[in-house]
Amino acid sequence: MTTGGSGDARPRTGPAPDTDGLDRFQGTLETITFHDEKSLYSVLRLAPEPGFRAPIEGSLFAPGRVTAVGKAAGPIEGTRVRLSGRWGRHPSHGAQFEFELLEVLTPRDEAGLIRYLSSKVFEGVGKTTAERIVAKLGVEALDKIRADPKVLEGVKGLRRDTAQTLATQLVDQAQLHTTHAFLARHGIGPLTAQAVIQRLGPACEEQIQANPYVLMRVPTVGFATADKVALALGTAEDAPMRLRAVMLHALDRATQDGHVFLPVGKLLERAAGLLAGRASRAAIGSALEALELAREVVLDRTERPAEEPPFAEDVPCYLPGLHDAEVRLARGIARLMASPAAPLADERLLAEAEAAAKIELHVHQRDAVLKLLASPVALLTGGPGVGKTTIIRLVANLAAASGNDILLASPTGRAAKRLAEATGRDASTIHRLLRFDPETGGFVHGREKPLAPAVLVVDEVSMLDVALARRLIDAVEAPSRVIFVGDPDQLPAVGPGAVLADLLASAAVPTARLTQVFRQDDRSLIVSNAHLVLEGREPRLPPRGVVDSDFYFFAVENGAEAIAERVVDVVTQRIPRSFGLDWQEDVQVLAPMYKGPAGVDALNERLRAHLAGDAFDTQTRYRKGDRLVQTRNDYEREVFNGDLGRVVRVDGDGAIHVRFQDKEVAYGRGEQGDLQPAFAMTVHRSQGGEFPAVVFPLTSQHAHMLQRNLFYTAITRARRLVVLVGERRALRMAVENASQARRFSGLAARLVRALDTEGA
Repeated sequence: MTTGGSGDARPRTGPAPDTDGLDRFQGTLETITFHDEKSLYSVLRLAPEPGFRAPIEGSLFAPGRVTAVGKAAGPIEGTRVRLSGRWGRHPSHGAQFEFELLEVLTPRDEAGLIRYLSSKVFEGVGKTTAERIVAKLGVEALDKIRADPKVLEGVKGLRRDTAQTLATQLVDQAQLHTTHAFLARHGIGPLTAQAVIQRLGPACEEQIQANPYVLMRVPTVGFATADKVALALGTAEDAPMRLRAVMLHALDRATQDGHVFLPVGKLLERAAGLLAGRASRAAIGSALEALELAREVVLDRTERPAEEPPFAEDVPCYLPGLHDAEVRLARGIARLMASPAAPLADERLLAEAEAAAKIELHVHQRDAVLKLLASPVALLTGGPGVGKTTIIRLVANLAAASGNDILLASPTGRAAKRLAEATGRDASTIHRLLRFDPETGGFVHGREKPLAPAVLVVDEVSMLDVALARRLIDAVEAPSRVIFVGDPDQLPAVGPGAVLADLLASAAVPTARLTQVFRQDDRSLIVSNAHLVLEGREPRLPPRGVVDSDFYFFAVENGAEAIAERVVDVVTQRIPRSFGLDWQEDVQVLAPMYKGPAGVDALNERLRAHLAGDAFDTQTRYRKGDRLVQTRNDYEREVFNGDLGRVVRVDGDGAIHVRFQDKEVAYGRGEQGDLQPAFAMTVHRSQGGEFPAVVFPLTSQHAHMLQRNLFYTAITRARRLVVLVGERRALRMAVENASQARRFSGLAARLVRALDTEGA
């Protein structure tokens, strides 16, 4: 609960704002009608103090009582509180105070003190005991107990251990109130304040006063918030701790852009930009040196000339965790490749497998199968229609036929499901394969407890970031073999690194590249158009009037709003009518960006409005039928980033039940922050998935995201149908823009060096 001092606010009976633009209300918290521990959303019922009343008539609650709604951490019945916010009216419940800040005040009379001490916060202290404490110590009881717990001796019925616990809890509560008030004064709301206290401890004010940038250790607090607090506390703009913090922030932002490191020159440039010229280059350089000495960053000077300046512009600067991941991944692959590996199949066995499967491979495909089964680590690449799935299936069958155990894995649940369907074998996400251990916060399988397959096939490697790849390779021990499979033309991983691109760039891993298209019939345009896009050519469209094609373009040239309207019409009307697909199940809208009239957020709202059923409840974001995507790995529920589900039930308390691929999961009202609507989603989030139909809006408003690899990735998510809707100019942009932001990664060179070391 956001709390503060013991002073009283000025009495206020109307909506006139205070100097900060907010109304004030003061009273005793009588009833906690609702409180969610995760979101902190609370509905409270209060008795106003003299001089405070609702300026709006018509509350459904008892006369003279006020309903307040907002976020509060650990509200306690019986406490005096001061609220800052605005008066409003709920359509069903009448007048209410919508607070932004809740401060706890010291009880000012014996009745309030008794109510506070007998609340559920203080175990073992009932109303009778509370009355006896107040009778002995008076209205200053709280201050007296905090100062000397021995004052509780002699209170009838109060056991010694209960008295000790009460004294400790009162001290803790006072500290908690003080810290919440301190954070609130610096603009940190109750939800973030709770995260700060959980991470730094309830007595963290002293830490923050000494170095406000410790706030950056809290996952939900970034540099901007910490810096605002720091400057308010008087930190100089060129203070060393501020310069160190801004460089750590620049490195962290770089990882969000996919970089594993930044060259020193780039890092100093970004730091100077964030500081807006308020610090010299020399001062920033000194701060970087301090970070290296404190081992908060790693500057990798491997194989660099001894006479070179220690902070040369192109020296890679890493966050320690990513440096460790890259080093261990390179060494792990080199370790596996150094182990001897006899071929698991020959031409005769392959011919028998072809006959059993009633297929005939192209000579390049045969070569690929034999190469993959002859190396301890190998890589299969190629675009759509080149036969990767057929080869994976044959590789798995041949390896199993020789008595070997096979494990199949992909970065996402959707990709794992496709892999299982393609091979007829079980497949799992990498996270499930490694088995998360909630007690340690790590994975069960690693160097100490490796997996034991003869062959591990990892599909959709383009999605694999360096940290997860390291975890996976750590869990594989020779003589186990690893076969990586991926399409290098798709978007890279959302996380830092470009594992597939680096493996190819190293030229160190035996690679089978498939280029000839086999999965194609006379009428199909999806596969051929995907390859045309890769060549920088516009997709081929069916002649006007053709109704049985699998690739269409609806030109809309009068703005993003019109494009959005046409997208909704195509999804909810035209596709179901022409192709018999259920739009709620089978049609996926993919867009380059979240923002704008034709972005993911707006399209989701439009599409959700077409769901049949009751209107949305005011207390919950979702309703039955909503398609949702999980946006964070939740190891306890075993639901992972990118998993798609549907809402199958909404409870009266706002909890929702989501049906994922293989399970139903309940989310309380305060637990739904990791879910997003998913009738429309970004192309990045769709990676690893495949959908019967894909609809893609094309607007020049998304110009900076209209890149060839993004467009290609969107097209290749479709199994039966692609529909483009939008501007011809935007279509040309998507095809012609082949630029891809370079990712700073050292894996390729590091892998070559590691192989040289293993070979030596």
